[in-house]
Amino acid sequence: MNTTCSNTNVMAPVLDKRYFIYEDFISSLDTLIGSFKGYHSIKSELGKSVLGNSIYNVQLGSGSIKILMWSQMHGNESTTTRALIPFMDWFVKSDNFKKYSLYIIPVLNPDGLKRWTRENANSVDLNRDAQNLSQPESVLLKTAFEVFQPDYCFNLHDQRTIYGTPDGSKGIHCSFLSPAADESREVTPARLKAMNVINQIIDCISHDSNHIIGRYGDGFNANCVGDTFQSLGVPTILFEAGQADDDYYRTETVHSIFKSLQRAIEVIASSDDVDSQKVLSEYHSITPIETNFCDILIKNVPSGKSTVDLSIMYREILSDDILYFVPFLTGVNDTTVKNAHRIIDMSLIDAVVDFEISTGQKIISNSLDIQIFY
Repeated sequence: MNTTCSNTNVMAPVLDKRYFIYEDFISSLDTLIGSFKGYHSIKSELGKSVLGNSIYNVQLGSGSIKILMWSQMHGNESTTTRALIPFMDWFVKSDNFKKYSLYIIPVLNPDGLKRWTRENANSVDLNRDAQNLSQPESVLLKTAFEVFQPDYCFNLHDQRTIYGTPDGSKGIHCSFLSPAADESREVTPARLKAMNVINQIIDCISHDSNHIIGRYGDGFNANCVGDTFQSLGVPTILFEAGQADDDYYRTETVHSIFKSLQRAIEVIASSDDVDSQKVLSEYHSITPIETNFCDILIKNVPSGKSTVDLSIMYREILSDDILYFVPFLTGVNDTTVKNAHRIIDMSLIDAVVDFEISTGQKIISNSLDIQIFY
């Protein structure tokens, strides 16, 4: 049976929103793995984080094709982690179980997750630590790579809501990248394989979504994990989970990433020789992404004898295990902002409008429904 782009209802309630308590996630993971009776599945502790939190890996499958995937190396990027639960359930029940061996690190940075920070507890970006290997989490990932010796790597991330198409007409729902392997950005055999998989992913989910799927920028950085693994000859794919319109919980994106993982698995198993020129042509036709969006754009705000445009971004602030989305004024007449996930044109509003701008540029407007939410 062809399961490409199929759906599943397996989703732990703890994963309904962007933030979840780490221990609750591990409990849900244990429940899921406990349901895999009769299948080869192992969950074990890979090591400890800076603060002593356990970092786990899950090994699934009995096949010869080996894929290493890791998620949430940035602690405040949870969408791909949430997608792993339905993906693992699908994988175990599919024919691919006998074709692949998967090594999955669902949360590489539990300290960052608990604090809802990009960096780890030492304020180090783990995705800029591929060469120095200064952090225990970085060492654990590199060790897993060396011991497992994967045929492919999936580097799972979230991207911010600031990305749009080059003309700014549309926001970017998700994006993908076959990272460069060196400064020249030469198309190595590993890059080409990753590009081929990405082309098939985008063909799949583009038919399943009205949103734009983009191509992430491929500037080389040897300190980035994906670039390093690609340079070592292992096809590596960067998954960047974005946002669909005002779905700030990214529920729709979870399903898009789940389907992307499905499609990637099926493509790799069926890939033989590929037409390199066709692969390159299709890959470079994917919409490139640019930083030109904000969350809310208020246009034509009266200011003296003229008007100004105000750019607003939500910051995700964790307090007492609740993740709040707090609006902040980030720009006035910012020419780099071409569009927004919500646009308010003050020239079309006759009523009196209230603005409350407090310390740090936090902005609230009851009349425009610009509020803190969670």
